[in-house]
Amino acid sequence: MYPFRFEVSLRVFSKSVEPTEIAAQLGLAPKWKHKIGEQRTTPKGDPLDGVYDSSYCSFSLIRLGEEELHEMLSRTADELFPHKDLFCRIRAEGGRTEFFVGWYSTGNSGDELSCSLLGKLGELQIDLALDVYGE
Repeated sequence: MYPFRFEVSLRVFSKSVEPTEIAAQLGLAPKWKHKIGEQRTTPKGDPLDGVYDSSYCSFSLIRLGEEELHEMLSRTADELFPHKDLFCRIRAEGGRTEFFVGWYSTGNSGDELSCSLLGKLGELQIDLALDVYGE
C-alpha cells in the first residue's frame, strides 16, 4: 500500500447550542464558526444569499507524533468522553457532531477502524466523515 497523510477536525452542526458555548465547554478554539440565522458568507467573508440554518464550528485536531489515523481518533474520542452529554444533547436537538477526515494519498491506502473505536464514536454520538483526495 502507498503511504497517505491525513488531517482531522471536529465539526459541530447545532440547532440549539451556540459555537461560543461549544468552544468553552470543550476548551478548544474554533478555526471556523457561525451562528444560526447569520448571513451566509464565503470563507473570505464575502456575502452569499440566505442565512445559516444551523450553528457551526470546526476545530482542528492535533496528531501526536506518528499516530496512525485509528490511534488519533481513539485518543481524541477518549479525551472528548467527559463531554458526552454535550454531544448527545446536540444530537437530540437535531444537530450532529463529526470527525471530518481529510485523507490524501497517491494510490491504494487504508487503515482499520476497529469495532471498539466505532463503538466509542457511537456512544459519543460522533459521526465519521471521510473526504478522500488523490495527490
